[in-house]
Amino acid sequence: MNIGIIGSGEWGKALATLVARAGHKPRIAYRSTPPGGFAGTPNTRVLTQESDLLIFAVPAESLQAAVAAAGLEAGSRVVLATRGLQQNGERLSDLIVDHTPCRRVGSLAGPALAAEVIRGRPTGLVIASPFDEVCKITQEALHSEVCRIYSSNDLLGVELAGAMVLVLSVAIGIGEGMDLGISGRGILITRGIAEAARLGEALGAHPATFSGLAGIGDLVSCGSHEDHLSFKSGLRVARGATCPMSIQYDVSAVLEVAKRHNVDMPLTQAIQAIVAGHISAKLAMDQLMRREARPE
Repeated sequence: MNIGIIGSGEWGKALATLVARAGHKPRIAYRSTPPGGFAGTPNTRVLTQESDLLIFAVPAESLQAAVAAAGLEAGSRVVLATRGLQQNGERLSDLIVDHTPCRRVGSLAGPALAAEVIRGRPTGLVIASPFDEVCKITQEALHSEVCRIYSSNDLLGVELAGAMVLVLSVAIGIGEGMDLGISGRGILITRGIAEAARLGEALGAHPATFSGLAGIGDLVSCGSHEDHLSFKSGLRVARGATCPMSIQYDVSAVLEVAKRHNVDMPLTQAIQAIVAGHISAKLAMDQLMRREARPE
């Protein structure tokens, strides 16, 4: 199969590595510099036309421009391999469904860090789509002895899980910067996933999705890697640095969705207050710990 990858960064190259390992032909779209070691093309529209599957591996804030350049068609099969939401809280898949003729869309998520994928370390991912053919072709394109690809029809849940992983990785970084210890990390992971599942259930996602590869699996990965932007940003914020605006947008987008659906998310709200500079990490954690006891 011919697999087109839009995004020539490390994640795009990692996905191309998995495609090649699975026995298929990856080709990466690039703007100015060809991707070293991989076939590439600067003509994204031609790549779209010639690919059996198109994978977007660009940051969420770059997705709209990448979709516009791709010239997606009604017959295109597309997978989003990026985490997050639009700044208005809408899902990334909506950019494709609402603005192109393409409907066969999926989302790829799970504990797969680019540097480890390229080194051939074990990887597990979940492809979610309401279209079985998208799940099937993605599994065929990426599944190998070093990468297990599971399928799901919970596109909504996987997209929300990816957005929450970005937010909760910030929380874990903050906890690390505050030296909360392993127990503190366990609290942040479990209560954070509980918030994610609560939000997902309110929107119609399956709660179990947040306990799988797209939720806990991805969070353990992202929240343990010093070079992951969300974790690193949380760590620095806890030590007095200013949080990047992109991270603040990630948190605000999740809370925008929660507000629309009247979902209580105290941990996420505390993270927003911390990264916006409205409250210290120490005071926010103190307030969370003093909340009234309740059933789990």
